[in-house]
Amino acid sequence: MKFTPFRVPRLVSCVSLALVAMAGIPSIAVATPSLTLDANIELDTDAVKASSSKSSYDQGGRLEVNFMAEHRMGDHFVRGKGTGLLKTDGKTATDDMWLMFGSDQWDIQAGRFEAVNLFPLGKDTVIMHAGDGSARVYEANLVRGRVSDGGQFAFHANPSDQIRFELATAYGQGDKSRAFTGVRPSVTFVGQGFTLTAGYEHQKFDDAQTTHKANGVGVTAGFTLGDAQVNLSAAHLRDRSQPSTVKVNSYGANLTLGGFGAGIIHSTTALSQAADPDVTTAYAAYTLPLFDIQNASVTFAGSTSRADNVASDKTVHALRLRFNYTF
Repeated sequence: MKFTPFRVPRLVSCVSLALVAMAGIPSIAVATPSLTLDANIELDTDAVKASSSKSSYDQGGRLEVNFMAEHRMGDHFVRGKGTGLLKTDGKTATDDMWLMFGSDQWDIQAGRFEAVNLFPLGKDTVIMHAGDGSARVYEANLVRGRVSDGGQFAFHANPSDQIRFELATAYGQGDKSRAFTGVRPSVTFVGQGFTLTAGYEHQKFDDAQTTHKANGVGVTAGFTLGDAQVNLSAAHLRDRSQPSTVKVNSYGANLTLGGFGAGIIHSTTALSQAADPDVTTAYAAYTLPLFDIQNASVTFAGSTSRADNVASDKTVHALRLRFNYTF
């Protein structure tokens, strides 16, 4: 079910302007409103085999409901979005909930959202890494958004069709002793058939267990290759949250062609007092329409991963069957 944008009835606008005129008050421009509502159901059925444990089987999913509203007045706008999730385990959650205001040249965004993606994964229906977390993968997303607590602010500037700037921040995380707990500037260049984005992030806040302190950079290039979309990404992290600094270098490459997508990720974690863990994960997915019904699909996906210099889960293999219906 989808409501297309609607406009204030002409009669109401005329009556409003007439009342203003009769009252001797200067006329005020009427903002043009729009409201959009959509929803979708996603259901995943998984089978996972890790080398250090028995095979596991699970099913999960959610109903996602999206509300989007916007008012425009001349060159300026106010826009809001809310996304609610009803999950199969009985829990509820919020994905996006934000307010944005500004113009086509600049805007300010506040609430819960995701900043620009510095490590796009393409068709990532299922990706499960080996190593049980000791072989880390860094996707330049510590300050990207949808934080577990606190909030976010972001400033966007679009000086031209080819260049976009973003300054994303995290606000009030952890023990609330800091205002801005993360900062993430980035710049995007859009060329003929390709896009290049680079960014830096800094995170620092305290919680009950530790002091989070890390710096990272990420760069990604997306381009078309025939009918395919290709992404190449690299990211570097210096994590000083532990007594000794941990460095992570991650690289990703993926391709999407119609309903098919595949990718590979390689990451190395540099430790000062132990052998350096590394992990390589390959994944693929293919989506088909379900009975040729509009907005209904089934996706077959899998990933395989191997890690070295780790204590457990040296290999992890996963399969996922996903049904999706948008209405």
